[in-house]
Amino acid sequence: MTTAVLSAVACTPSERSGPSAQSPSATGAPTAATPDDAADLKAVLERAFVARESLGGGSGRLDPQFGNMHPATPEGVLSVTFAFTCTGKGEVSLKFTVGGKEVPTAAGSQVCDGTIFQRSVDVPKPGPLGFEAAVGGSADGGFAYAYYAEKKQLP
Repeated sequence: MTTAVLSAVACTPSERSGPSAQSPSATGAPTAATPDDAADLKAVLERAFVARESLGGGSGRLDPQFGNMHPATPEGVLSVTFAFTCTGKGEVSLKFTVGGKEVPTAAGSQVCDGTIFQRSVDVPKPGPLGFEAAVGGSADGGFAYAYYAEKKQLP
């Protein structure tokens, strides 16, 4: 499956994006990520996708609802890989949008057991890309996500 990645831009005032994002939150005040949870999860993604070009990402404590929106994919990126991991034994339902339209084929859910959820998303033209997450069950854990360039147009 093909995916496209966008540079990270927060979808809420308290959510930060980019390589140094530590505590995105969709509910208001940022929550501190614990070093042994969210930051470690971010490192797990970085190690798993070492050969890929990162377009941004973030990590933090789980909230009942959170997300991220990138304003535009880089020129020439045709698809992105979205990677997500979480802990805490809850379950996160994920939805994706490209150019403001939901991509039902990319939706899915992830049990928060530290495994990596990965989706490829086609990006037909430069534009916004984002995800929304809703936590079911326990929200006592952390998460990390990242967008990676997957397929690029040849010069």
